[in-house]
Amino acid sequence: MDLKLEAFLNSLGEAERAGGRVLHELEQLAHSLELRELLRKVAHDEGYYAGELASHVRRLGGRPTTRIGDFAEKVRALEDFSAKLDLLNRGQRWVIRKIEERLPSVSDARLKAFLTLMAKGHYQNIGEVEEAAKAGMR
Repeated sequence: MDLKLEAFLNSLGEAERAGGRVLHELEQLAHSLELRELLRKVAHDEGYYAGELASHVRRLGGRPTTRIGDFAEKVRALEDFSAKLDLLNRGQRWVIRKIEERLPSVSDARLKAFLTLMAKGHYQNIGEVEEAAKAGMR
């Protein structure tokens, strides 16, 4: 496996695990049942993506990491719940940007299809979290 591709996929996996951890913590802080359910769904997506990234790394002959990115600490450092949600979405946008930058050079069709799906899922989750924030869900 190309070491740069392995490092890229592992960095995405670390970000997804950090995002999942943050989402579970935010779910506990949310007052609205609807927002809790949304955050649970987005956390589930993050876990799914992390697992699939690790599977692709293994399938392509690499070694997946189990590390968690430092993003969780950045969100924890914020006091305001709305600011935490905003940073969460900025992190989701970072993942999309990294995927879109790398996608043209991915030659494996299965991996390319998965990364495309993952980016679309992040776009959807960003939109849903933004809508919840605009609706004043806390």
